[in-house]
Amino acid sequence: MAAKLIEAIRGLERERFRAMVDGDAALLDTLLADNVSYVHTSGKRETKRQFIDGISGGRRRYRQIEVQTQDVLPAGSETCVVTGRVLIEMETNNGALLFPIAYTAVHLHHDGQWRLIAWQATRCAIE
Repeated sequence: MAAKLIEAIRGLERERFRAMVDGDAALLDTLLADNVSYVHTSGKRETKRQFIDGISGGRRRYRQIEVQTQDVLPAGSETCVVTGRVLIEMETNNGALLFPIAYTAVHLHHDGQWRLIAWQATRCAIE
């Protein structure tokens, strides 16, 4: 059971990262809880709508998100905590920006579906 749950959560993380790169607002809407707390590496906190609008409106353009490490810890039957590192490539007005982040994500099982309820990221030094 735990192995299936861990793989399912890893799949949701891959889907979310792909939706961020593709600008897929509809998929992001299904993967994020309505009351998600999304905290960026800058410390800026966004609501679900602010986060999705930033991507779909082109203000935040992800070129690539590459998972480097990822640990999934089931915390009961309705909560999973994910910690990991990803390498993010973003398109900015000044060109491409590439940086690694460490993150913690919390997924909650509610109404028969897993959704991201919290995200906190920190920019890391390039090793």
